[in-house]
Order: sequence, then C-alpha cells, then structure tokens
Amino acid sequence: MRRIADGRVRVDGRVVRNPSFRVELGRARLELDGEPVRERRTSLVIALHKPAGHVTTRVDPGGRPTVYDLIPQLDRFVFPVGRLDRDTRGLLILTDDHRLGQRLTDPLHHVAKTYHAHVAGVPAEDALEVLRRGITLPDDGTPTRPARVRSLGVAKDGGAWLEIVLTEGRNRQVRRMCAAIGHDVRDLVRVAIGSLELGDLPAGEWRRLAPDEVARLG
Repeated sequence: MRRIADGRVRVDGRVVRNPSFRVELGRARLELDGEPVRERRTSLVIALHKPAGHVTTRVDPGGRPTVYDLIPQLDRFVFPVGRLDRDTRGLLILTDDHRLGQRLTDPLHHVAKTYHAHVAGVPAEDALEVLRRGITLPDDGTPTRPARVRSLGVAKDGGAWLEIVLTEGRNRQVRRMCAAIGHDVRDLVRVAIGSLELGDLPAGEWRRLAPDEVARLG
C-alpha cells in the first residue's frame, strides 16, 4: 500500500495512488519504480504414468527412450521429482516448482511413496517384518528406514505381490530391499506419492494436476 501511496506504481504509464484502482491482469502494463512487474505464474505440475523401458532423464547418451519423449513441448521446462529406474513403471511427477520438488524428495518431510512389487517366491512373515523394521542393504551397508509392508496375495506364477511404502528414496531401494530377503523383484510399479494415486492413468499418458491436488501432495 505504501508503495502505491508514494507514487512508485504506474499502470499503463500513469502513476496510480489509489489502492482500490482496478487493474486487468494480463492486459495492463504494471511498473514499480520504472521496472515492469511480471505476473507470477502458477507452478506447472504434471503426473506421468511412466512405462517400463523409459529412463528418467532429459537425454540418454545410449539413445534409450526418456520420459520427455512422452510429454509435449511445454511453455517451460519441467524436471522429474525423484527418479524411477528404467524397468520400474508408475507414477512420476514433473514440475517447474523447485520448492515442491525439494519437499517431496527430502527425507525430512517423510512424504510416502507407495509401490506394488511382484517378487519371486512368497516371503514369510518374518522376512516382511525385517523390511518393516528397516534393513541394512548388503551391497553397500546402507541402512533403510522402517517401511510399511503388507502382502497383496500370491501371483499366478507362484510369486507374490507386496505393497511397500517408503519415506525415503535411495537408488533402486525396493529392488535392493527385496533382494536382501531373498525375493528378487520381477515387476515394480509406483502407485502413489503422498495422497496422489496413479489411478487409471494409462501407461505413457500424463495429466496436469489441479491446485488442490498439488496442495495435498505433501
């Protein structure tokens, strides 16, 4: 208000001192101290159903398809929030909002990522309890946080489907956790990030998230 009263604001070249002066955003030319005032853009956040076989990177030196091959040319650059390895499918968020990206990937915020894993064999309950408590990964000694783990049933091939909910995102973590208890992952899909679910979004398709969906992500 003070800046307006002091005559520092111009609308279409004219000094405006009335705080109630109506301005048609997008059409009027606003200036503060002689510098143009740019309208703050709403963040762009999209949900993509990443299929297996695509890598989560802008360009792949080996020529493999990337997630950017699945989205159109947008009016701004968006980056993936976290990664899914090439063989993992499911929900991937891309955005131009770096604060949102930090909030969703920083382990301190404990944003849950939910995965459905098809594993070889049927893990015993005590093996699942090891994952729930947290496990030291044998390949490099990395300790994992406690996870929510439950069985979703036996698969047709004699393996099992597990639901695993993590609040951290280490490299290939679900695959490494399951291998550590002797049940290699055969198929892996991320079905939710926070309260946002993959739902019926087809593989390879994307959609823009509404503001209320973005607000509920964390």
